[in-house]
Amino acid sequence: MKDKLSKNELNEIIERRSTGKTSFVEFLDELSKIGIDQYLINVATGQAIYKGEDSELKTEPQVDFVIADHFNRDQALEAIANITLPFLDFLREMANAGITTYTVKIPEKKALYLGMNGEQIEERIQL
Repeated sequence: MKDKLSKNELNEIIERRSTGKTSFVEFLDELSKIGIDQYLINVATGQAIYKGEDSELKTEPQVDFVIADHFNRDQALEAIANITLPFLDFLREMANAGITTYTVKIPEKKALYLGMNGEQIEERIQL
């Protein structure tokens, strides 16, 4: 990450995305510019871990969603296809589909969604 990356700077980027002021593509570009190359989201809490080459920043939990007992691939794919959803709505849809976590790898342009029983969906991110 660039020198002196602050949690406030990261939070500003996250806030712009959460409020719809930036698109998903712009969000990824902003993260990349400050040296973040991947992030992991806990769907139940909305807590994220943003990682760069030498740094890691963790956000506070935002929600308390219950993950569905069953994995619904079609429902998850539908939510993934609708990336324009506000972030918390997206998390709710992922929880309802049985997704527990997901990781976005910015340089590789891919996301990996995981279910509680090891189910996986890999998405190629179109930028």
